[in-house]
Amino acid sequence: MRPKSVILGERLSLAAIILLVVLAALGWADTVAQAGVAIALIANGLLIGLFLLATLLTTRMASRVGLGLLVVMTVLNLIGFLYQVSVGALAEGLFGVLTAVQAAASLVAVVMLMRPNALAWYRAMAEVSDQ
Repeated sequence: MRPKSVILGERLSLAAIILLVVLAALGWADTVAQAGVAIALIANGLLIGLFLLATLLTTRMASRVGLGLLVVMTVLNLIGFLYQVSVGALAEGLFGVLTAVQAAASLVAVVMLMRPNALAWYRAMAEVSDQ
């Protein structure tokens, strides 16, 4: 049985992914204007797909590789968010608020997935799969 921290981490990560979809939809016109439709589809699809893959690998299959990917992607996401804040480029209004909430939800999700009981569950699941 999955620990509560893994379940909560999964829910928060999925909420962050939903916010990524909403942000992609809200920023679609600007992204297409700057990069074109093909690049907008590939960039948004790849980002959302990788976050979803890493979340499911981590929370459903107890994959340490998935957890590592999720941590790396979250750190890169936070670096981008903090850079936007530092240079004053964070969008105003709803888009800016959703960006901040998405970054926070991703960070809290990773923290929940790195709690001691979650790490113990990953180890126990690895031992079960080795047998």
